[in-house]
Amino acid sequence: MKRQFAVGLGVTALLLTMPFASKLPVVAGLFDSNVAIAKAAQHPKVQLALLGEKQVISKDAQGKETISWQGGSQLAVQAGDVLRYRLMGKNEGDRPVNNLTLNQPIPKSTVFILKSAKANASQAAQITYSIDGGRSFVETPTVQVKLANGKVETRPAPAEAYTHIRWKLSKTLAAKAPVTAEYQVKVR
Repeated sequence: MKRQFAVGLGVTALLLTMPFASKLPVVAGLFDSNVAIAKAAQHPKVQLALLGEKQVISKDAQGKETISWQGGSQLAVQAGDVLRYRLMGKNEGDRPVNNLTLNQPIPKSTVFILKSAKANASQAAQITYSIDGGRSFVETPTVQVKLANGKVETRPAPAEAYTHIRWKLSKTLAAKAPVTAEYQVKVR
């Protein structure tokens, strides 16, 4: 029987419930979280951290746009800003971890940027998504849309419908090996 290892990190209150009329400072510690919730059979020691960064677009001397990422605990974000979340961790145990699964909710007040989820190139992972609050996951979520003529059509789910991302590593995570995954969102 294969053991299943699931790790869940939640950042459900990204930006409080205040309107985005002006810049809103992000809660201190949100982007520099060293706290992770891990649950597993046999208590493997996978330590995870969730880091967040804000996309900064600037122009170089030739007028070409460059993208950089600004981190820190006192970032100010506003509607339209792009944020990158990175799950960074390491198997601190002395045994490999099989079937590692990372689950991450899309923070409220943000919209997932389609095709932005990825895992470290050395870690093949199946990436699936939920549009029902994390109850089910599929590679390409769909919704039923009622057309003007009354017919119902299946279409790809809009980015606004995504609620969770799941990375299931297809390889064993060796002892002392790192694990990373990331995704981007846009602030509403």
